[in-house]
Amino acid sequence: MRPFRSENISKPRGTLPFAYPSIEVPLDVEVGCGVGWHPIRYVRENPKRTLVAIEHTRTRFSRFERRIASHDPLPNLHPVHADAVKWITHFLRPATVDRYFFLYPNPRPKPWYSMPFFARVVETLKVGGTVTLATNESFYYVAAKNYFTRVWGLEIVSDRSIAPIEKPRTHFEKKYLSRGESCFDLVVRKS
Repeated sequence: MRPFRSENISKPRGTLPFAYPSIEVPLDVEVGCGVGWHPIRYVRENPKRTLVAIEHTRTRFSRFERRIASHDPLPNLHPVHADAVKWITHFLRPATVDRYFFLYPNPRPKPWYSMPFFARVVETLKVGGTVTLATNESFYYVAAKNYFTRVWGLEIVSDRSIAPIEKPRTHFEKKYLSRGESCFDLVVRKS
């Protein structure tokens, strides 16, 4: 695998630097948050955590902004409209992230787990920090699981199928479960 070269990654345009929460506040990052269903629910259920929710597409991010505006203030949610590779490369320091979420990188699953950039994700994770991957694609799930353990040296914390009776976290998850499709949830930890 090619090494990740951060010097080759340009800064995201129009994005302000990130103001880190205090050291006592856990920092979580969601890559590809879509229209924001999961981030809003997550920060409401976890008021003592900070979530940076990154979405690259203009359409989805606009819908996310409208959704945020329709809620009470969410001070622990930091929406970011940017390319996640650029933003994470330039604004996150090593060993600062407690949790990453890669939930349904669809419609064509982007293989984040096999990109040289994933070395930066692992670098920014704290020891004990986790990466959660959810997908309805079994091939993607199996490949990610192998990469996480064999290439990145992450240990499996949870490896399961999502039951149709569970409360969906995203619009994609809701759609797939309602169609009777299998959905997979994998949580790995940096040890």
